[in-house]
Amino acid sequence: MYIGIILHLLSKISFVIGSYTMHFFLGRFLPEAEYGIVGTIITIMNFEYIFFTDGVRQGMAKAISMEKYEERDLIRTGLLFQAGIVLLFFCGTYLGAPVIAGALGDGTLTPYIRNLAFLLPFTGLYSLMLGILNGHKEFRAEAGTGIIYPILKLSVIPAVLFLFEDAIFGTQMGFLFAAIFISAISAGRVWKIRSRFRQAPERMAKIDYGKTAASYLLLFGATTFMMNLDTLILKRVSGDNEIVGYYTGVANFAKIPYYLLTAFYTVVLPIITGNYIQGKMEEAREKIGDVMGLILGFILPVVAIVSAASGHILGLFYRPSYRKGENALALLIFAIGFLGMTLIFSMILSAADQKKLIGGISLGMLAIQTVLCVILTEMYSLTGTAMATLIATGLGMIISGAATGKLFGRFWQKKHTLLLGINLAAYVLILFGMRTVQVGNFFLLVLLCGVLYIVLASLGAVCLGLHRKLPLFR
Repeated sequence: MYIGIILHLLSKISFVIGSYTMHFFLGRFLPEAEYGIVGTIITIMNFEYIFFTDGVRQGMAKAISMEKYEERDLIRTGLLFQAGIVLLFFCGTYLGAPVIAGALGDGTLTPYIRNLAFLLPFTGLYSLMLGILNGHKEFRAEAGTGIIYPILKLSVIPAVLFLFEDAIFGTQMGFLFAAIFISAISAGRVWKIRSRFRQAPERMAKIDYGKTAASYLLLFGATTFMMNLDTLILKRVSGDNEIVGYYTGVANFAKIPYYLLTAFYTVVLPIITGNYIQGKMEEAREKIGDVMGLILGFILPVVAIVSAASGHILGLFYRPSYRKGENALALLIFAIGFLGMTLIFSMILSAADQKKLIGGISLGMLAIQTVLCVILTEMYSLTGTAMATLIATGLGMIISGAATGKLFGRFWQKKHTLLLGINLAAYVLILFGMRTVQVGNFFLLVLLCGVLYIVLASLGAVCLGLHRKLPLFR
């Protein structure tokens, strides 16, 4: 499990570096208002992706990891479902672009929304291939592909600088180039393991596969809606592309914990599913406790440091004007961290086939966020937008965590409480320091944050006993 998590963490780190390199360029190269339009288009693209990047993918991963179905038939079923979803959304996006633009109060978005339709087939294929690799526990190949993808997306930079006068169109063409190449690479990875496809007399009924995929679709759909709906509500309520530009910068940094936490649920799903089916509840509970320890020891410090240094990060990474999003980022990064934890607990619950409970949590969070987002955005602008997400995801994390403990037994240990206390104390100290002292150079800020992270991660390693188990910590 640890090797799989490390490989996927490397993949997510690559994604973070690639993504922030791209946004560093776009945020500095484009005026705030134009960057806000790019943020709106990317947000719509993220909405599109939720319907065929996770539902079918995670359904495929779970079905393969059960090791009981004829796999070639399973893959054909997955391809059929994926093709149907992609076709539906291709038509809806291309033909419905004027309606979507009108709903956002900006008719100039229509041609850009239409362009998004051409990304969908390649992204859908890539996602399904990752599901097959994950089901076979081919974490090396899966993570390796994930490392390449953000590098390919950096083609946005030359596209905007040299190839297209329209920066928004150039951004989309960079994404299209990356999607075409990564879908071909991922398909090649799956082709290499075709000899390992399981042959079995039992075939998974299409209705069962559809139900499994739909449960994940609901979960990830609600998650992606929550990470993007706030931007669209802010756009609609404020009607100000400049404010949306600030919030786009906030949202980019707030998603860091989500990217890192996906490495955990990607590995946890096939492992916990196997343990649950074999009746190894004690082993499953141990794995859950181990995952919690790693998150508290190595992911929570990232959240604490970025939240405490939010104003410095936005002002130095983009421009000083972006410091208007300081409080929003301080809140939103914790909100997205809570959302990531809800996802991990939900994936664990999905291994025990708790579809209705997961669906209820997902829809409940989304409903609470939607209502609060409209109210609080009107009252507190972009800070209120972030606050709404924090409240909704906090409730989701508590409920899903309690349900996981009830089903698998108590996984929370004293070391988890100690790690939580260390990070809380460190957060208060770092927040006070960052709000008192001004840092004038972005690279100096990165160095300072890196040193703080090393200190907190080292304390986490000691609390978890990793300094005695792994040569890395000796």
